[in-house]
Amino acid sequence: MTNKILSVFIDESGDFGPYDSHAPYYLVSMVLHNQSISLSENITNFDRHLTNLGYPNHAIHTGPLIRRESIYSHDLTSERKRL
Repeated sequence: MTNKILSVFIDESGDFGPYDSHAPYYLVSMVLHNQSISLSENITNFDRHLTNLGYPNHAIHTGPLIRRESIYSHDLTSERKRL
């Protein structure tokens, strides 16, 4: 029997504090990945998507994205959701 390795990545972002209308979301994301399957094509497609949205060579940090901080401060909610 072959051993399979499953990686699990869990991340959360947002604020547990009082509701603030400029940052109303709290997100939990999970990625389950069978290590025997390459993610290269998925990563290439994601990078292409970011470039098409005007964010080439960009790493998404969801905290600032949700709270409209830094480079996201002038983006509309719909634009941030696409990211």
